[in-house]
Amino acid sequence: MNWFSRSSAPSWLVLALGVLFGGLTVGVGPALAQEESSLSTAQQEKLRKELQQTYKEGAKAGNAKNFTVAAARFEESVQLAEKLGLSDLVGKIEGNLVNSLKGAGSAALQKEQYGQALSHYKKLAAYTDQDPSVRYNQGLALINMDSTRAGLQTLRQAIELGAETGNTRVAGLATERIRSEFLARASKALQGDNPSQAQIRTALDALDEMREYVDPSAKSMFYRALALFQEEQYNQAVQTAREGLDMHQGSRSDAAKYYYVIGESQFELGSKAEACETFQNAAYGDYEARANHYLENECDDL
Repeated sequence: MNWFSRSSAPSWLVLALGVLFGGLTVGVGPALAQEESSLSTAQQEKLRKELQQTYKEGAKAGNAKNFTVAAARFEESVQLAEKLGLSDLVGKIEGNLVNSLKGAGSAALQKEQYGQALSHYKKLAAYTDQDPSVRYNQGLALINMDSTRAGLQTLRQAIELGAETGNTRVAGLATERIRSEFLARASKALQGDNPSQAQIRTALDALDEMREYVDPSAKSMFYRALALFQEEQYNQAVQTAREGLDMHQGSRSDAAKYYYVIGESQFELGSKAEACETFQNAAYGDYEARANHYLENECDDL
């Protein structure tokens, strides 16, 4: 599982309170632009003291990595700054609130407290609509809460937002997480030597549904080719496995599985010589013994 950790004390906590609140002391005009207020002087002084206190508590909690408490205090600080009409200060505190919520969400994910994580990320979405990592982590929380469809849709939003903002890393992580969901379904359905027609259809349906969210990968083409072979659609299995090979970027040992499906399909189609040639490329890694079995027992007379 991947998420974006905020385990260390965020850099925003080094902001000096004296600078931030220097204009909020009693009897001194605010350093930041303040909107017209209907509050009395006494009410403003009371709110300013509360603002100083809640911000200090938020900073202290953040430095202690107690991000849930930090987020709650900063949220109070935002509300107090809004009441005082300190619009510039609201933006600064919201930056601290965002970092606290990210830290709280990440910590909740690590502890597998997915409901809490989701709550933090939903709040974050109101402040950071251009941050794809928020959608990504929200999607992870939803999937782990068995709200799979909602989680996949949220991950797709992370991909789209990552593309819009140039955050290819998050877009890539979200893409791979979506793929892994459907590849796991296909792999499970095809376990064993003789999967049933229902199992084959489950695998193919999963791979079809994956395309609603992301483009196919080399690995998805392998599972599709394997399912087609089991369904005795040998020509399609060969074509699909070759497409997977064209997309494949791994080692020769990893490529062996594509060649093995192609070789088996060619053999079933009666292209024995072609199959034997293909099995030469399949005799690596986990497929070495199986490919050699064909080569030793079926190809000696060629």
